[in-house]
Amino acid sequence: MRTLSVLFLLVVFMASFASAETLTTANPIGQGKFAVLGSAVQTDNNYGATGSGRSALAFGGYVGYGITSDLDGFIQLGTGSVSGLPAVITANSMMAYGGALKYRVMKEGANMPVSVAVAGQVKSVGSKMTIGGAEQTSDGSQWTLGAGVSKVMIPFVPYMGLAYRSQGGDLNFTEQTSVDVSLGTAIAWSEQGAVLVEYTYQSITPKVGSNYSSGQGAVAVAYKI
Repeated sequence: MRTLSVLFLLVVFMASFASAETLTTANPIGQGKFAVLGSAVQTDNNYGATGSGRSALAFGGYVGYGITSDLDGFIQLGTGSVSGLPAVITANSMMAYGGALKYRVMKEGANMPVSVAVAGQVKSVGSKMTIGGAEQTSDGSQWTLGAGVSKVMIPFVPYMGLAYRSQGGDLNFTEQTSVDVSLGTAIAWSEQGAVLVEYTYQSITPKVGSNYSSGQGAVAVAYKI
């Protein structure tokens, strides 16, 4: 039997994989080059009474490739779990995978103070949990459209992103849309490597139930090969 806790688990998990680090900065990888990014995302939200005292921790990775001088392609894989759930839920886990494209539409230069990029992402999410000794699974999906700006201020590259996300699943309760605003910065330690620190605020509109918000803190390490 599916409970509100189970529904909450899937909703929060899906939100946990929604961090805007796909955009990172608006600067492209570079044609013919590869980049890898590993991230940890902590999510806390106010999902009504069922969300009180609960949070999700997700770990993910991207592999990116510079298709052209302005266009990058990414593949993603992530996993995570929710803490603070009722004792009846003895195990929970989530896997996500997907792909994204990012395109720089404006390049920072003498006549342009910032770089501007747009991005699109499609992601599949699946959850598994053990409730009262019985294993249950649920599946969902997300698509995201976003835009971001960044400014090179070596060793810092601050950036801001705005994204619209739609998600659904095999449970009607999980269908929702959100608007995400992200602020972050890359801190370069070399021409190839950087640490990224990011905060994302989500305003979420579910198909069933009241609107709620979510906050995400993320730390990532990126390296260009």
